[in-house]
Amino acid sequence: MKKIKYAIVYLNIEPNYAKLHNLPVKLPILAEDFYKAKNENKIPLDIIIRGLEAQINVKKDEYYSSYLVYHYYEMFKQLMNKEDFELAYKYLLKAKEILHDYRFHFYSGLYYAKLGNEEIAELELKQSISEKKDFAYGYFELGNLMYFRKIYDEAVDYYIKAIESDKEFSLAYLKIGDIFAENGRYEQAIENYFKVIKLDSQFIPVYQRLGVIYNQLERYKDAYLIHKKALEIDRNNYEIYYNNSYSLSKLGRHLDAIKNLEKALTIKETDFILHELSLEYKNIGEFIKAINAEEKALKLSSDENKNLIYLTLLKLYTIIEDEENVIKNYNKLKNTDLQIPSKSLLMFFYLSKGDIENTEKILSKLNKEGLFLSLPLRLDKIDTYLEKLESYTDLAVEKALLESFDDDGMIDAKILSEKLSENGLKGEYIGWLKEPLDKTSKLKPLGLKVIINALYLSGFNYGLSERVESTLSKYLWKDNYGLAFSKVLLRYYQNRVFGEQSNLENFIEEIIEEIKDLNYKFSKIISEYETYILDFDSILESNMKTFEDALYIFLSAMRFDLSIEEIENQKFKNEEVKDLIMFVAKLNRL
Repeated sequence: MKKIKYAIVYLNIEPNYAKLHNLPVKLPILAEDFYKAKNENKIPLDIIIRGLEAQINVKKDEYYSSYLVYHYYEMFKQLMNKEDFELAYKYLLKAKEILHDYRFHFYSGLYYAKLGNEEIAELELKQSISEKKDFAYGYFELGNLMYFRKIYDEAVDYYIKAIESDKEFSLAYLKIGDIFAENGRYEQAIENYFKVIKLDSQFIPVYQRLGVIYNQLERYKDAYLIHKKALEIDRNNYEIYYNNSYSLSKLGRHLDAIKNLEKALTIKETDFILHELSLEYKNIGEFIKAINAEEKALKLSSDENKNLIYLTLLKLYTIIEDEENVIKNYNKLKNTDLQIPSKSLLMFFYLSKGDIENTEKILSKLNKEGLFLSLPLRLDKIDTYLEKLESYTDLAVEKALLESFDDDGMIDAKILSEKLSENGLKGEYIGWLKEPLDKTSKLKPLGLKVIINALYLSGFNYGLSERVESTLSKYLWKDNYGLAFSKVLLRYYQNRVFGEQSNLENFIEEIIEEIKDLNYKFSKIISEYETYILDFDSILESNMKTFEDALYIFLSAMRFDLSIEEIENQKFKNEEVKDLIMFVAKLNRL
């Protein structure tokens, strides 16, 4: 009796499924695989190959042979992705034995490219396109090979040939865009990326690339609009939320940036997202939330990122005056390349606590680095300076502020609103303090005197000055330009109080990067300040309707260095303008 070599059954495949997966409508399956294949939603590749191989062994058939070759190449691709190169090559040779055509040379090219043998890879890929002149994927992979070898002109030529062979080949436009982007030719990159969108409006990677380029070009509104479109397509892509938060932050929309970072974290929790979220919380005065986010980032971070996180934590704990954690994070940094900024923060912490002895010990080391050279003289007469700062305050505002601090040393905005009214102060801004944070950002610089007086009252307490500025600007102006402008006032106050006395040019150099992170438009004004300097008559007549107006006046006041007497003897059209000018003058003469 003749021994049975194969027991083959034929599985009927629904025609649409067969067409989609390149299968014969009567698929030969080994009997031993039949029940498994029948119960699978998708028939495993190894079962398909075993059945087709058995069919060909029983009877050579061109129809089934073509399907077998196709699935050999599918198995080759799977094994290449798994980096099982030896077995992948065996399937390549199996396909060649049945049908030696352009595909063998194409996949051989991919094989040798993966192994790093670029010369043979190039020869094989060129052989594939010589055998099939309109083979778009052959041109595309040659383009990829040249791109990898940084032969950009040839890469572009091959990508263009891929497009000429297949007008719908969107990936070729994507790669051309990548080459232009890599070489700083951003407008040409953008042009090609939009060609991809025209062909496939749902292709998320192209939106990601456009967002990155727009951010690099400082076209933050365009980046935001691209991210918005991407999120309409895919609401579960953490990278888009993260990149969008960057765009929103530069536009001054920090509350929206926070929402995007929080959403990104629900999808994927990473140290860099947590770190950025911490910085955004800090921007709006949510210091405890900032610390919690940064502590989580620390647990997830690699060793190379830890020191930056330690420094951020040191600053945050200095601001809230948590001695145990200040010392803990300082000790992590004291022998690193971040020891100078960490020493400065430790010095500020001791100064905030009124510990002059430890302040002076650290200050002497910082003085040797050329830092805070005037501060020792101020510490010798610190009571005199504190009295002078207190004398600058408006008594009604001072009283309202002092009655508004809670047990944690934070200002309660609603109580402050009530106390300002009780002390005879009037103005639209008093109602703003009671409004929720998600209200529209205020674009008028009203209530400046509240922040100015709060800074005077913070004295030499670094942490307190950081807390009152962030809290008050958040509750007064909610977001946008107000946060950036109040940060300018804070840095100016700290610069003057701690004795640095930087001139306008140096002061701008010191703050420009921080302001750029808070509001790009504001930073542009600051960096081009000469264009915006006002003469004194213009200042006197200014209504200061916007924060941009306030910034022009502040920069002009720094440039002119007016005396207190000159300001007092002039009539200002707007009292807020006078408060701002006087703030600059008083601190210059501290």
